[in-house]
Amino acid sequence: MNAASRADAAIYPLAYAARLAGLDPQTAARWIRGYTFKHRGERRTSAPVVHVTSDNSPDGKHLTFAELLTLRLVRAFRERGLGLPAIRRAAQIATERYGVDNPFVTKSFRTDGRSVFLELEDRGKLRGSDRLLVNALTGQQQFREVVEPSLFKDVVFAGAMPEQWFPRGRDHSVVIRPDRSFGAPHIAGKGVRTDVIADAVAAEGRGEEAILAVARWFGLTEKEVRDAVAAEAEWQLPKAA
Repeated sequence: MNAASRADAAIYPLAYAARLAGLDPQTAARWIRGYTFKHRGERRTSAPVVHVTSDNSPDGKHLTFAELLTLRLVRAFRERGLGLPAIRRAAQIATERYGVDNPFVTKSFRTDGRSVFLELEDRGKLRGSDRLLVNALTGQQQFREVVEPSLFKDVVFAGAMPEQWFPRGRDHSVVIRPDRSFGAPHIAGKGVRTDVIADAVAAEGRGEEAILAVARWFGLTEKEVRDAVAAEAEWQLPKAA
């Protein structure tokens, strides 16, 4: 499979994608599949927020790299108080504007996404904190302060779409890219998977000697080993609901 086809392939099982995005798997599933709920005795349906194409994932349980990153950005909006209905409407506007299924992670949204929130504001139907946050996002500086740190400053683009993601920041050596190491987190430029490194350190007792030994075995620096161990430890923590 070449790099382009790998980028479009649904290679991340839902639970694994949720872990990488810092989410509880049940929350990720609701955002992808939608859910039903009762309101004043009536059963209602909440539509999906992240669009998973059937061609990419016939079983509906695997995500592409772009879909994984969309989970990450939706989480960032939710953490700042934006409700799912507002996020969903913004995604619909952006889809119409940019012509892609998951527009939040495109380079176009990075540079012009402020206009999506301007249109969302114009269309109305916003309440309370959603209105306040959307009003903030229509300002160029405020939009950059929310969106850039949330995702894009740690993403490398190839054309219009993301190619690499440094989940702990570019000052760390851990990278995720769909065309390397079968999409798994690994050390940039080396290709060694972070889970393999962390398991090796654990098997050797987790101390300084273990880190030095694993660095020698895999041809890594001590910092690269520490970055891998820290990343894997972070992904094992309880996730946002």
